[in-house]
Amino acid sequence: MQHSISDQHGITVVVLEGELEVSEAPALRDLLGSLVAGPQSRVLLDLGQVSFIDSSGIGVLIGAHRRAEEAGARVGLAAPNAGVRRVFELTRTDRVLRIYDSVPDGVAALGA
Repeated sequence: MQHSISDQHGITVVVLEGELEVSEAPALRDLLGSLVAGPQSRVLLDLGQVSFIDSSGIGVLIGAHRRAEEAGARVGLAAPNAGVRRVFELTRTDRVLRIYDSVPDGVAALGA
């Protein structure tokens, strides 16, 4: 998994590339832990270039979502491809996580 980070209107946008699976889970957990630092944190993960996600990747995203909620921060996901979106639907995590169709939609929603 590779990533790049930018700021869009006060929202930290993290572009993730590759597979979010068991071998990448610790690095992703550490990355998200460093970005969700306080109640003003707003983080949007651009999943447009993620080709695969497994249960460990979902677990990291759920954990980050919960930690953010507890801290008063917000984490969202944007632009998952059809396969990744289907995994969220099958695991019903799409009912828990904030998932937006595009990065601009996510930036607008998290900035509101």
